[in-house]
Amino acid sequence: MAVEFPFPLTPFPEEVQAKIKAKFLGFRNGLVDVGGRHALPAHYGLFASKYFNYKFQEDDVLVMTFPRSGTTWTQEVVWTMRNKLDLDTAAAVPLDARVPFIELDSIIPPHASPPTEVVEHFRRRHPGTNPKGGGVYLDLVDALGSPRTIKTHLPFSVLSPDLVNSCKVVYVARNPKDVAVSFYHQQRLVKSAEYVGSFREYILDFWCQDHLLRAPYWSHLAEGWARRHHPNVLFLFYEDMKEDFLRELGRLNSFLETGLTESQLLAVAHHASFSGMKSRGATNPTAALQEAGNFKKGEADFIRKGITGDWTNFFTPDLEEKFEEWMEKWQPTSREIPFKYHIEKEM
Repeated sequence: MAVEFPFPLTPFPEEVQAKIKAKFLGFRNGLVDVGGRHALPAHYGLFASKYFNYKFQEDDVLVMTFPRSGTTWTQEVVWTMRNKLDLDTAAAVPLDARVPFIELDSIIPPHASPPTEVVEHFRRRHPGTNPKGGGVYLDLVDALGSPRTIKTHLPFSVLSPDLVNSCKVVYVARNPKDVAVSFYHQQRLVKSAEYVGSFREYILDFWCQDHLLRAPYWSHLAEGWARRHHPNVLFLFYEDMKEDFLRELGRLNSFLETGLTESQLLAVAHHASFSGMKSRGATNPTAALQEAGNFKKGEADFIRKGITGDWTNFFTPDLEEKFEEWMEKWQPTSREIPFKYHIEKEM
């Protein structure tokens, strides 16, 4: 029996919505605040109860992150490790087909259409059902063979209360300054958001006001951090993965119980290197999605730089000051989580 979704969905104030719609052309209907925990497009309401009541399987692994925190990288690593290093399939099949994005139906604008092959797949499984309300991407998760690896940017609180007792969760966190820069570029690239303002406006008017898709950042991180000691949760730092990838692959190997040898972990590290990920269309679909009209041409690639400390190329002293003030508002979480903002040497 479905449980009622417990959080109110409250549209942002009218003046905030006007600012969002002026700078994010993809958010024609604005954003809703999900109980102070998350901000999503208004049509999330069609799916909120489905996500909250979704029954995960015992052998599922959920890759959970705030956006631009190493999600794609971790998806590819976890899928490869759990599928016996099937590099041929990894190179040929798009990552989003192998590791579906469970809440993508609530992100793609109502005025946009999912890819034809995704809609046809849904109609074959659910004849006579409207794909718009039925959840074509949620259905991709349902159709996936076991063992499933699934992606989400939703925080724990808006998913099943029994999530951590139902399956394993790999939570990845990245320092907020680099996340802010990376998310800025991604929101310019994807037509579902299509941000058209400056970086300065983005930081001052949206990020530091928590008036942004997926905000607040710190409440998402706090939920992951609070569960870091649960046996079914592995909390990883993006910066640790950049600093010593093999060490973190070893932690994943133990957590996922994949039993890979040292030589196999080296093969995973080579396969999931930044240059490898950026060069493969299966993991960096920029060109294909630009041609399909889902990504805006002339913007940075979906897989852009993948480094720690790029924020120093974007933050002026006054923006950094405002960002630090925003972090102070989110104490103690913002000071408790031990982020690295620079790395001397990346692997």
